[in-house]
Amino acid sequence: MNTILQRYNVGPRLAAAFGLLVVLSVVLVGMGLWSLHHTDKEIDTIVNENVAKLRLSQTMLETNLETEVALRNAVLANNEADNATASQMVETQRARFAEARATLEALPASEAARAIRQRIDERTAAAVAVNEQILLLTQTDDAAAEAVLLGDGMAAMNAAQEAIRENLERQQMLTEQAYARAVQVAASGRRLMIGAGVLVIALSVLLAWTITRSLTSPLSTATGIADAIAGGRFDNTIDASAGDETGRLLASMQRMQSTLRDYSEAQLTMGQRHDAGVISHRIDVAGFQGSYADMAATTNALVDSHIVVMTEMAELSQRYAIGDLTRDMRELPGEKATITEAMRTTKRNLEAVNSQITVLADAAARGDFSERGDETAYQFAFRDMVAALNRLMQEADAGIGDVGRIMGALASGDLTQRVEREYQGAFGKLASDANGTAAQLADIVRGIQRASGAINTGASEIASGNDDLSRRTEQQAANLEETAASMEELTSTVRQNADHARQANQLAIGAASVASQGGDVVGQVVQTMSDIEQSSRKIADIISVIDGIAFQTNILALNAAVEAARAGEQGRGFAVVASEVRTLAQRSAAAAKEIKGLIDDSTGKVSDGAALAAQAGKTMGEIVTSVQRVTDIMSEIAAASQEQASGIEQVNHTITQMDETTQQNAALVEEASAAARSMEEQATALSRTVAVFRIDAVPAATVVAPIVRKSVPAAPAPAARAGATRRAAAPARQPASTKPALAVAETDWAEF
Repeated sequence: MNTILQRYNVGPRLAAAFGLLVVLSVVLVGMGLWSLHHTDKEIDTIVNENVAKLRLSQTMLETNLETEVALRNAVLANNEADNATASQMVETQRARFAEARATLEALPASEAARAIRQRIDERTAAAVAVNEQILLLTQTDDAAAEAVLLGDGMAAMNAAQEAIRENLERQQMLTEQAYARAVQVAASGRRLMIGAGVLVIALSVLLAWTITRSLTSPLSTATGIADAIAGGRFDNTIDASAGDETGRLLASMQRMQSTLRDYSEAQLTMGQRHDAGVISHRIDVAGFQGSYADMAATTNALVDSHIVVMTEMAELSQRYAIGDLTRDMRELPGEKATITEAMRTTKRNLEAVNSQITVLADAAARGDFSERGDETAYQFAFRDMVAALNRLMQEADAGIGDVGRIMGALASGDLTQRVEREYQGAFGKLASDANGTAAQLADIVRGIQRASGAINTGASEIASGNDDLSRRTEQQAANLEETAASMEELTSTVRQNADHARQANQLAIGAASVASQGGDVVGQVVQTMSDIEQSSRKIADIISVIDGIAFQTNILALNAAVEAARAGEQGRGFAVVASEVRTLAQRSAAAAKEIKGLIDDSTGKVSDGAALAAQAGKTMGEIVTSVQRVTDIMSEIAAASQEQASGIEQVNHTITQMDETTQQNAALVEEASAAARSMEEQATALSRTVAVFRIDAVPAATVVAPIVRKSVPAAPAPAARAGATRRAAAPARQPASTKPALAVAETDWAEF
């Protein structure tokens, strides 16, 4: 290899080596750009496609939820203006949905994504058809509209929401996959660059070693020959066949050796002569020409001195070239001291440049890009090198500082900060991505704030409604307790009536002489039967009140189910509780119907008994002649009284069961109220969580306070059982929040 390289001069050899290193560096840079290109492509896919699809899917979910709320408001509207407002809200949400769907359709999609979009369109069309039917029914029949809303309407809307959630989950999965690909491409590029960098370094070392050896080998040979000549050997074999500068140097040394050999022989002769005592012998100057004649007397000392100095300079230069700056040039006497000073200046400059590079590299490794080198301390190439490093540190400091400011603002909840300065290359891409990330986070937080506010408002309304329902259920339990007490008194009265009837029968059979007394007894029986009839009618009124309360409970449970459907997954448990409350209310209504039927039958029998007693009073004047007839009549009265006693006992048992059922209803309503309050607290916590973010040029959003609806106060509990019958006869008062359109006949409300 050295033989081949020595055919060319040193300049072409160095140019070829540096040119190869430049080509390898270009290849290494190209590989890095390729890796950055593919990583940038994956990041663009995540930001411009996947995140946009996630945002549009979330918008469609929100518009469907708002549509459900608007439909519920249309069904529960109290007048035409509220109905029109709810219908307008439905149209507005449909327009938002259509806009988001059109934007989503414009984005690229795979076959699977298009299939999901087709399902979204089909289920949305079905939901729109059912919603139109509900809106039409709200104009004529609110009960039918509510039935369709809770039946086909909720099913169609839930199906559409499931299709949209499927698309949302798919986009989340694709985003994670794109991120994984970007990470993999970056890792591959890093490995490629490391491998290529190692290859370039190895090849650089090989080229440096080969070229250095092609230069230093002939120089070492020349140095050895020079050392031999300096040592007094002039019989060295010199190969001067190389065509480069070193070959010409060896040819010159060959000629020099010949001349010096003559010098040496002359000096040896001179020395021998001096040993022989001939100290006046000198080298024949006439045998040499030019400077050799002048150098004849001092040739050995001059050659030794120069060879030593040149060897030291070559060795020090070689050590400095490989970065070893630990050795210094020895002090040379006289004018040779300039050589020592020049070598020292070279060492100081190399140490200063190396120190600047080390300081800047250490600062960059610590993350401190504010460090700068002193350009004024250098000249020419060294000054350009330090200036280039300063520019690199300045750009890195500005770019990383801006991005760090954005990340710090994001960590503190400030989403309004942006990178304003224009950067080039990778720093420009980093600044653009940081701005895009802040903007996307601001949009997401804004959506979460709106959703948490809506959930908080709905949860507060549900909790307030449950509180009203709880108080009314407690009032119903108190009324039932009073009814049970009244029934106990009525049972005692009926039993006493039966005893009196038996005594009257015995008196009629045993003593016709006491007919006048029997007349008085019959009068008392007539009055008692009248009281029984009035009590039965009051019980019927109480049952009507219970029936109305059960109807109100069913309406409140229905409204709670609508609010739970609006709350989504968080309200699912509450929807189950509301359904149970509605079922118990329907059972209470059925039981009230049965009791009402029994009371009506009992009232009829009491009326019959009163008529018989009145007839007995009219015929009391004929008792003396018609004792047997009176006896028969009194027997019938005793039998009827016995039947009344049995019927009243059955009614008392039924009312006891209703009391137990109402207590269960109250417990369930308490559980529903606790669940609603828990959901309200969770919504408030969510609002507080997102309130720390500032998404506009204003302070962070405050937590939305829950809307507390003023509930209708429950009627005061009765002061004593004695007035239970009189108070129970009062008509039931309808709650203020009940919609008049829903007040159907009490006898048919269970079918609703």
